[in-house]
Amino acid sequence: MIYMNKCFIYRVITILICFIGAEYFITPMKCYGENEKILILYDKSKEYGSEKNLLSALVKSQLSKEKEINIAKINIDNQKKLEQYNEIFILNIGEENHSIEALREELKSYGRKVNWIKKSSELLDKKDLKLKAETYLYLDNVTPFNDLNNLISEIDYLKDKGIKFFIEAAPVFVNEDLKAMGRFSEALRYAQANGGKVILKFPIINSKGVNGTDTGGKIIGDKLKEAFKNYTNYWIYPVGINADEEFLYREDLKNILESTDTLFLNYNEDINIDIDNYGIKAYTNFIQKVDLDDYINNEKISSKNAIKIESNCNLEEFKNNVDKVLSREINLIPSNKISSYIKFGSEIKNDYGRVFLNNQEVTQDRFINAEEYESAVNKTINKENPIKKDLTFTNRRLEIFSGAALIIFIGILIVSRNIERKRFFK
Repeated sequence: MIYMNKCFIYRVITILICFIGAEYFITPMKCYGENEKILILYDKSKEYGSEKNLLSALVKSQLSKEKEINIAKINIDNQKKLEQYNEIFILNIGEENHSIEALREELKSYGRKVNWIKKSSELLDKKDLKLKAETYLYLDNVTPFNDLNNLISEIDYLKDKGIKFFIEAAPVFVNEDLKAMGRFSEALRYAQANGGKVILKFPIINSKGVNGTDTGGKIIGDKLKEAFKNYTNYWIYPVGINADEEFLYREDLKNILESTDTLFLNYNEDINIDIDNYGIKAYTNFIQKVDLDDYINNEKISSKNAIKIESNCNLEEFKNNVDKVLSREINLIPSNKISSYIKFGSEIKNDYGRVFLNNQEVTQDRFINAEEYESAVNKTINKENPIKKDLTFTNRRLEIFSGAALIIFIGILIVSRNIERKRFFK
């Protein structure tokens, strides 16, 4: 009996030590399977007389399935090691030629699936696509110039309807210290605390570039990095990027788009693609923005969609648009049901609703108004988030409690051994 008691105490202490050791020294890790890799060979990206780009439509359909893509023109001088791909698509909408015949011969030794596509009707099977699709709500066109009181009312309405949403934020890389930026950031923090996840909008690029500068990728990347830093300084934490469809195929923008695994795409079927060899990485969350009417009519949709609701409008119009979505009984997936990351110098990870900046949790479960934000910034040199301070204090208390529990168990063991020894020598 004495031996069994001692064994029980030893086991309890061993288990406790292992548990505390795991808490202290083991970093939680997520395991991800390797993404499938596909090859798309094409001769033309559009059918004759059609505006729709079939190549881009095929690319989007595969990116929404979290696949890594390599695109190349059908050319016998551009050989590929076919065995590295899980699946091959041949977009042959032109005439048969010598390259096609040579490709057919080469594919005879390829033991996996090959998809030959010669017309748009063979590209996508939209039957029941809406039933299988993941659909989110996206608050579109949100800028510092919007009526911010109206924006707060829109957020309140979504909250009352139980909708957790994505909200677009225009990049701000000038005049970030103005009061207007402070008010806009306060509105975005209100969104974060009430079911919203912020998506950083790509800068508008025109013939004069970004803010009158060159349109090269480095300039654009620097501007986005600056905007990202400005937002995080105001405790706004973007979890993804919104970009135009044509940017997917710009080599100088590839590193920028690869800075995140969450991309919201602005649909544009009338784009021109003429690339010899190009790779696009797999995205965990590749989501296409779509108007409600297009979604209802089963047009311009993919397997992951975000129904966009215009924010820069009067409140009654906004409510009507939201009610129209709800009346269709669309199964909207909450914005906190995805995991994502984005990195521009600093790194933000969104772990199913819990947000981390450089591995420090900064989730805002409550609204931080301008007064509390300014007070916290003024009190700390390193602009440490008060939420993070609260968590640090809580973690410290847990460490002390765990250590005290371990000491108590060790004390019980020593006392028990002394008692048993005295009994033995009686």
